[in-house]
Amino acid sequence: MKIKENERTVFVFPTRLIANRFTSGIVRKALKKRGVALTRRQTRLFIKELKRYKKTHTEWKLVEVYEKSGNTVTITL
Repeated sequence: MKIKENERTVFVFPTRLIANRFTSGIVRKALKKRGVALTRRQTRLFIKELKRYKKTHTEWKLVEVYEKSGNTVTITL
């Protein structure tokens, strides 16, 4: 995961550390609090597919924000 501000990289974090079985459990519990019920298998499958998608789409943009003043913030996976 990369966070860029005006084409300057501000933060880099390995996706494999973010998307794993441990974090899938955290995501499942957070979603459960918001009324979305997912099984362990469903969350693991989602994380697995997210990693697979990242391999083929290396510059996948999760969020891209533009300001009137010309500043941009981009979060890529």
